[in-house]
Amino acid sequence: MSALLSYLLEHGGCSIRYRIMKEVMNIEITNDEMLKLQGQIKNKNKVKKILERQQADGWIGNELHGNPGTGLDSSVSVLLDNGVNREDFIMQRVAASLLAEGTDRPYRTTFKGGEALDLGGRGGNKAVKAGILADLGEENNSLVQDEMETGLSYLKDSLAYKSIDDFSSVNKRGIRFYNTNAHFPGANHLNLLSATESWRTDENMDMVKGALEHCMNIMRGKSYNIMFKSNTHFVGPFNFKWNLDEFDISEIEEDSYALVWWLRSLQRISKIGIVRHVPGLKKAYDYLFELVQSEAVVNKQSEAGLKRFKDILSVENCWRKKEDIYCDVMFYGVMILFYAGYDIAEL
Repeated sequence: MSALLSYLLEHGGCSIRYRIMKEVMNIEITNDEMLKLQGQIKNKNKVKKILERQQADGWIGNELHGNPGTGLDSSVSVLLDNGVNREDFIMQRVAASLLAEGTDRPYRTTFKGGEALDLGGRGGNKAVKAGILADLGEENNSLVQDEMETGLSYLKDSLAYKSIDDFSSVNKRGIRFYNTNAHFPGANHLNLLSATESWRTDENMDMVKGALEHCMNIMRGKSYNIMFKSNTHFVGPFNFKWNLDEFDISEIEEDSYALVWWLRSLQRISKIGIVRHVPGLKKAYDYLFELVQSEAVVNKQSEAGLKRFKDILSVENCWRKKEDIYCDVMFYGVMILFYAGYDIAEL
């Protein structure tokens, strides 16, 4: 075991220790120490506050897409990040609530523009629900399978485009939006494929690899937030950050969110299986490896950047000591690299 993993196991909180033992070391969750740690995780304030918002049918919060505690999607994400088992009865109830027929309860809300985004394949209500189910290990249902097929078709069809103008346009106000019937992949497509397994044939893997490289080349040097045009208004879809390989940690001096969103993007697609075979993505993950190995991912952050990390990505109980900050940030980087296929024993 690497010195870094040993350090995290010794000094990290219950979530960090549990997830390393379960996901990296493959220790059974029925192990006495694992059961003890799982109990501690469920007793954490940030976890308890979310669990207290679980409705009678298993739904958490009062809307589909929103902040932790109110939005189901981010609530599930926080619980999983903190180490609550997706096999747990709590999480099984979430999956059951999503698969249940009917939406007559006031908290089972959708979000503005969600239906329009669904119709355009750009990640609306159905895509958010499918993403939650996939994260919970529930992919053998029509909702996830349909959204998975949409993701694959958008990646395949994107190979026909030669430039950004082939699938999007700019209006007189300077707003860039997707053309009608444009098939260009977004974050929801890639996140779902990263979280699922049944699509992974050799043919599909080769296609996804080629499509990702092609899309990164088309979007190189472009940071447009492309909108989706519904019948009456523009809606902000879930766009993917295609310029991941252009990130430099010094950017957080100008944008305190830069590192957080970069790390989140790398984490979301780390399990897709081919990130090290796409030159642009490999460059981004290699850079993360350097930042973790040199500890620059912690030491070169600004105070504002660290605050963003604590508010958005932290799994430690508190940041009273420097060790808490170190463990939190390094753990996030280590787990991204682990799922991306890197030898974390070298760290």
